[in-house]
Amino acid sequence: MIYHGDFIRIAHSYLPVDISVIIPVYNESKNIKPLVQMLSLSLRPSIKYEIIFIDDGSTDGTEDIIRALQKKSKGIIYKNRHKKLGLSSAVVDGLRLARGEYVCVMDGDLQHDPKYIPEMYCFISKNPDSLVIGSRFIKKIGNPQRMDSKVGTFICRHIFNINVYDPLSGFFMLERRKFLSLLPRINPIGYKILLEILAKGRFSHIKEIPIIFHMREQGSSKLDLKTRLEFLTQLAQLFFTR
Repeated sequence: MIYHGDFIRIAHSYLPVDISVIIPVYNESKNIKPLVQMLSLSLRPSIKYEIIFIDDGSTDGTEDIIRALQKKSKGIIYKNRHKKLGLSSAVVDGLRLARGEYVCVMDGDLQHDPKYIPEMYCFISKNPDSLVIGSRFIKKIGNPQRMDSKVGTFICRHIFNINVYDPLSGFFMLERRKFLSLLPRINPIGYKILLEILAKGRFSHIKEIPIIFHMREQGSSKLDLKTRLEFLTQLAQLFFTR
């Protein structure tokens, strides 16, 4: 069944999918086409994939661009939530639409390069029950680190005992069935859903792949005061529930 705002190609549902790429977006009209092209260049033809855009009510024509791309590709799914509900909850909504054996979460602003996805897929397909993270900080390769990232990473590593270099990354991959099993325990608040996954999930392998985190060239950052406050709320809730 197709609900209002969910432009899903029914014919695509019968095709096998290796990876569901979930991309939360809000006013990313200038980045959508380049991102879809980069995904195609990085994944085709060896990896079968679908792209799931979850839109928090863009007002800059993002929806029109994705609709036009859907007419050319059966592998694009779009859901407009019509208001800003947060990145983490967008990922959860994308997961509920996903059909791939694996789920890859990434940003829609071109700061995450799809060229790393095949390497992530290669590892996770050979190591069941694993989590692969595109890490900005595993190596000193010129990625800038904001003060809030430094503080958040310190808290995660030393208070929550999450021993990874980039627990706040927005670029990661895991098995869809594993992600679904974690949903009842995940609180989709704020924008750092990987932190919830690390805090509440158990994995046989956690692999961090060093990535170049590109600077945003088009559009504007969504990291405002409200988003930072939501992150602090997430940290507090995790602290008192662990």
